[in-house]
Amino acid sequence: MIDDLKLIKQKILEEDRVGELLELMGCEHVNPKKNRYEAQLPHKFESPNKRSVQVYLNESLSSRIRSLGESDIDIYGLVSYIVFDDYTLDEQKKSLPKAKRWICDKLNYKQFLSGVYSPNPSLDHLSWLKNVKRGRKKSRLRDDLENNIYDDEYMNQFVMLPHKKYYDEGVDYKTQIEFGIGYDIRSQRIVFPIHNRFGDIISVKGRTIYEDYEDRDIYKFMYLINFNKMIEWYNWHRAMYYILEEKEVIIFEAEKTCWLSSQFGYRNCLAISGDDISEYQVKMIKELGLDINIVIAMDKDKSVEAIKKQAAKFGKTRNVYALFDNKNMFKDRDSPCDLGVDTFKQLYEESKFKISI
Repeated sequence: MIDDLKLIKQKILEEDRVGELLELMGCEHVNPKKNRYEAQLPHKFESPNKRSVQVYLNESLSSRIRSLGESDIDIYGLVSYIVFDDYTLDEQKKSLPKAKRWICDKLNYKQFLSGVYSPNPSLDHLSWLKNVKRGRKKSRLRDDLENNIYDDEYMNQFVMLPHKKYYDEGVDYKTQIEFGIGYDIRSQRIVFPIHNRFGDIISVKGRTIYEDYEDRDIYKFMYLINFNKMIEWYNWHRAMYYILEEKEVIIFEAEKTCWLSSQFGYRNCLAISGDDISEYQVKMIKELGLDINIVIAMDKDKSVEAIKKQAAKFGKTRNVYALFDNKNMFKDRDSPCDLGVDTFKQLYEESKFKISI
């Protein structure tokens, strides 16, 4: 079966059937990109995000569900999640043969159901998954990982002035100056520096000025310098004093939410720069001590299950809370700070719940 799984993925890639497979799962708005396919989850998930499901065109067909915080699965795990409602890793492992059969039935790959490619049925069919998982954990938690460092003068090539687009979204002039917002004429992107935990520049992130970026087939956000974001928290070097003083860290998804939170007076905040907290990032926060409370404040489109999955990464010895909009103050993909200081203060004071792990 191990050979089957790899050969099926290879055949899907060679025949370019990823998009077809997503449609067979019930996904909508299936859209090919340069290195992946994107789609909206089926109706039963009630997700408005048209780019929620992503399948990368690599040999593993690695997949993620952005709106639900799922990022460590492949095409079989995706089928298990969407088709068979298997949401945990253990459930997905158990349903692996079922997911394989479903794919083969739908794509008419009947040669893989005959047993020809499984010469030794006594093998542990899931051993390869365990090895991959062990290897990933080991590499993620290496202590010698570092990103390249760039001089502060690197930002001089950009027009380092606040941008009206962010001002219109509530980020005031002073805050934009503090976080180094500028503009890159060459790429026509609003830019801001990414720092490591010590305050050194390790990358620059750019946001397109075009609202029709999807029609133009360009990314809304992109890094102008490649780096490993899994080993850093955005805003760590600014927030650390306030986190230790408040005995609390507020975790957001996006950098802009950190800017607004700081502007509102809640400076003990970090951003994932995504929606999935890495093991290395967990390790950094754990090293601050047991007395640091953790508050997860994700965007409106994340489900309770997705938030709980992120909370579970910190284990049972930490106090983990979540800001959850149970009063429906927000809509669509709003971040916790998008509606201004008063609404965020209300969310923080009235909708902070402790998560039982």
